[in-house]
Amino acid sequence: MASQPVGLWARRGSSPFPGAILPASLKAHADKCRVVSVEGSSVSDDESVSKPSDAIRYCAENRKVPIETLKIPQRLVLTYLKSTFQSAKKLVKGGQIEWIYGERMPFCIGEFNGKEVGVGQFWIGAPAAVAILEEAIACGVDTIFEVGVAGGIQPYLKPSDMIVVTEAIRDEGTSYHYLPLEAKVESNASLRNKLIEHLKVEGVRYSVGPVWSTDGAYRETLGKLRKFRDSGVLAVDMETSAIFAVAHYRGVKAASAQVVSDVLTENKWMLAFGHQTVRESEEVLLKAVLRAISEK
Repeated sequence: MASQPVGLWARRGSSPFPGAILPASLKAHADKCRVVSVEGSSVSDDESVSKPSDAIRYCAENRKVPIETLKIPQRLVLTYLKSTFQSAKKLVKGGQIEWIYGERMPFCIGEFNGKEVGVGQFWIGAPAAVAILEEAIACGVDTIFEVGVAGGIQPYLKPSDMIVVTEAIRDEGTSYHYLPLEAKVESNASLRNKLIEHLKVEGVRYSVGPVWSTDGAYRETLGKLRKFRDSGVLAVDMETSAIFAVAHYRGVKAASAQVVSDVLTENKWMLAFGHQTVRESEEVLLKAVLRAISEK
């Protein structure tokens, strides 16, 4: 049975495209909020009317199944590319489940080192990835390891190189709905350090540092490239800062590791998304990530 769209993306009927724009007038999330009375209870202006738990409940009711059947493992490997998802699925010997979105957003459950692990192929872009992550957290996830691809912006990085992310620069719009303008978003230090330990044991070459997350895939301008490169940022992606923001807001752990899939210089953009070396690095990185997340 084909699954029906639920939650925020039911309004669109298909996978959304990223494009959040941060208004110049946006205030910090931490501003004091007026408290109003709603149906006899005190509710802050900052409390969301739409909740992921509502979408989960609606999905269960629509399918006529107990809501408990939508629960997923605490440990989540969050992927975006089909190749990454398929590699992770194979490593955990995962069985694919319908979960919420069915075939439109593949999800599987398996085991690694005796620990149950969920693997999801999330939609690309911060707004979509965060909406699904919110629903995953509502279904039981509390430890997230994002494994994605990124565009290298440092001259020493080349396609297939691996990056362990320390923090993400917020050049997307979604994170500002969760955290104040000035807030830094960082990976969970424990998860990050466990990954580094496993990469060292395997003798894998990697870099450690920040990434730049943007909604504007085709607005990675020369000015921004120079600014972030010169400040030590390693690469650019589209989701990590928002993933870290919602994890912080919801009180769960999140870390990120990336494979360089393309390289941006002042003169050109070199693409290598489908190269065999990139796919091989994805698999090496996934093994180390699974070892790290299964230690919890």
